[in-house]
This record gives sequence, structure tokens and C-alpha cells, in this order.
Amino acid sequence: MINLLKLEFHKLKHNKSFLIIALITVIAEIINVIKNGTISGERAFQNSMYDIATLMLLGSVFAGLFIGTDFSNRIINKEVSAGHSRLKILLSKGILFFLATEMIMLVYPIASVTVNTILNGWGSSFDLSTVIYIIKTILFRMVLDASCISLWIFIAFLCKDVTKTMGVSILVFMMGSITLAGLSFQNNFVKTIYDFTAHSQARVIVNKSISYAQVTSVLISKLIIISILLSLSYIMFRRTELK
Repeated sequence: MINLLKLEFHKLKHNKSFLIIALITVIAEIINVIKNGTISGERAFQNSMYDIATLMLLGSVFAGLFIGTDFSNRIINKEVSAGHSRLKILLSKGILFFLATEMIMLVYPIASVTVNTILNGWGSSFDLSTVIYIIKTILFRMVLDASCISLWIFIAFLCKDVTKTMGVSILVFMMGSITLAGLSFQNNFVKTIYDFTAHSQARVIVNKSISYAQVTSVLISKLIIISILLSLSYIMFRRTELK
């Protein structure tokens, strides 16, 4: 497992797509500020925390390039042939993919908050309670991200291809969260389902007065989703005949 993690980390260090996506994220935020004007640093932080759409699009592309490429280049075949268990292969790729995606996710708020705070200030008093709020919100956001990442891992191991992984991931996002968001205003049952999506819960976690019930709902629902998706990914990978 340690050797696999070292291998994945080595690949990540030399992965140009990771650096390009991170750079695009920074440039996109700067353009957004120039185009739409500045806001307070606090508001910029909240906006970046509930902007799941940006992560979904960037993550979909990165999933194809990071995991899909390993199937296309037969790297996974070689890892299996070398005697590594499929569970360890899945876990090592999942761990590094999570860390890499989280780094990309943090680039967005850091760029947004830095630019807007320099131009407009934080917007309110910055004290210990603010620091605790920022840390708490980031941790909650990482839990939401983990559920999205679990979905990309599942799709990547399902499609086993760069283009298909990107396409299906983006399609699932478009057909899933966006469609559910629209229908949630028309149907209470759909709204209940939508309320458990990362897209909806992202707006809950930025609330400074988030309740214990809301925290419990976010954590339990995401842990269930993560467990189901990763379990399905392993079952599917274990039954896949690599050629």
C-alpha cells in the first residue's frame, strides 16, 4: 500500500493537468472579479464554499485525466500484474485523487478571498470566532467534496476511459444536481432528495448558525453515500477482466 501511495504521489508531482487546472482556477477567479466587481473577503469565502458547480466541472475533467488515463495507458493492468491487490489499488488512487482535488478546491477560495480582501477588506471583525467558522466550514466542505470524489471514482472505474469518464461525470452533474434543483421547487419529494445532495448542502454549511440537526444530516448522508459508492467501485473493479 505504501509503495502504491508513493507511486501515485510521484505521478501527481509530474501531472501537468493538475497544475494547469489549478492555474485555470486562479485565472478564472481573477477574471470573475474583474467582470463582476469585488465583494468582501467574508462574502467571497462563503460564495466559494457553496460553489459546488465549479468543483464538479473541474473534478470531472481531473478524474478522467488522473484515473481514466491509468486505464488507457494500462498502468492499472501493470499494478495488478505486479501482485498488488485491487482493493489497495483502488484505495491508493482514491486517497491521492482526494488530496489532489482538495488542493484544487482550496486554490479557489484562497484566490477569491485574497483578491477581494485586499480590495475591500474582510467585511466584518476578524477574531477567533471567525477563524473557527472558517476552519469548521472548510472541514464540512471537505466532507461534501469526498462524496463528489467518490462519485467520480465510481464513474472512472465504470468507464475505464479518459473521455468517457469526463463526459459521464459532467452529464451526471448536469442531469443530477441541476435538474433536481429545478424540479425541487415543484415537487416536495424531489426537494427532499435534492436536500441531501452536495449541491444543496453546500449552502447549509456556510450558515454561521448551522444547527446540530443539520450537521448530523450532512455527515450521516455523506458517509452513507461515500460508503456505497466506494463499495460499488471495488465490487465492480474486482469483477473487471483487465485486458
